[in-house]
Amino acid sequence: MFAVQDLLREAGHTVVPFAMRYARNEDAPSADYFPRPPVDDEFVYYGDRALGPREQARLARRVVRDREVYGAAARILAEERIDVVYALQIAHYLYPDLLLAARDAGVPAVMRLSDYQMICPAYNCLRDGKPCFLCRHSLVPALVHRCLKKSLPVTATRVLAMTYARTRGVPQSVAMYVTPSEFLAERMRDAGFAAQRLTHLPTPLVLPSDPGPPPDDGPLLYVGGLFEAKGIETAIDAVAGTGRKLVIAGDADTPYGRHLQAHVQLKGISEVEFAGFLEGEHLEQQYAAARAVVVPSIWWENTPHSALEALARRRPVLAAKHGSLPETVTDGDTGILFEPGDADSLRAAIVRLDQPGLADKLGSAGRELIARKHDPQLHLQNLIALLQGVLR
Repeated sequence: MFAVQDLLREAGHTVVPFAMRYARNEDAPSADYFPRPPVDDEFVYYGDRALGPREQARLARRVVRDREVYGAAARILAEERIDVVYALQIAHYLYPDLLLAARDAGVPAVMRLSDYQMICPAYNCLRDGKPCFLCRHSLVPALVHRCLKKSLPVTATRVLAMTYARTRGVPQSVAMYVTPSEFLAERMRDAGFAAQRLTHLPTPLVLPSDPGPPPDDGPLLYVGGLFEAKGIETAIDAVAGTGRKLVIAGDADTPYGRHLQAHVQLKGISEVEFAGFLEGEHLEQQYAAARAVVVPSIWWENTPHSALEALARRRPVLAAKHGSLPETVTDGDTGILFEPGDADSLRAAIVRLDQPGLADKLGSAGRELIARKHDPQLHLQNLIALLQGVLR
């Protein structure tokens, strides 16, 4: 997320970060409070390396309940005299013990969500390549379908963690949930969360310099992680044989990244370029050169940053027509929508973009949308009002 802590500090508020103690963390004066991670300070994401049996057991225990997190959170809340907790997309391992510590200390908590962690054990409401909402009232379907890594033990650990948190009343202890999309708020309501504890705050984004209109001969661009849920294979198949270039900006040295490269090689697709993970000026150059940005996700996205970044840079977005994406990408206004997972539908959207003047019209409207709806100062104003509201 945009550096909300900087916005709050500039407005005169004191911000005290709290996180797990990872080697890749940014420097923070409050780092001495940070609890140790369950494995080691280099193991951030499941799959960073293979874990031994003892490490797996320790990880599972701390996914369910992490007393070290509770103790560290209780200490920072008391010693730093925290007024309100703003939890930004905390999952295991800070959840649920940070919120338990806040509740026990009488400190209200606001939690910003970016996925479906409160209602789906797999976080993304995706099963076998299709959106799934079976667990909105019961977690049993996740066990039946082994939704996490196709593993019953891994899935059971996550289900146990969610059950423990619910038994302790953690979801109800959150004063307000903040969602980046109206779609996520709707799914939370469908799962039984009270509407009065759900609010939508658009993601703040600084408007960059205008790179000019989309070039007529520019490539399509994908920016983001290379995971199955992102639907990248749909985009690859859509450009196959068309002569239209697709640049994929993301770390391809991952299991799914290697799968995609093998897919391209096996089918002899010459239109695809794997540019690797890009940031800073290198990424800006790709946005400036692009004709449009493709967001082909097969899961219910929640206002992906790549779509916002594209629109802010006056680049139209070709997006799958589900989840939160239609909230940002209005067909014929800021981009073009296509059927999720349908390469033919995306190919038709690419052809449609060739209409004279359409790409520039869509990109200009998208940039105006970002300036109007995602202004950081507007976000700050609404966030402060929200935090003050839960303190009353």
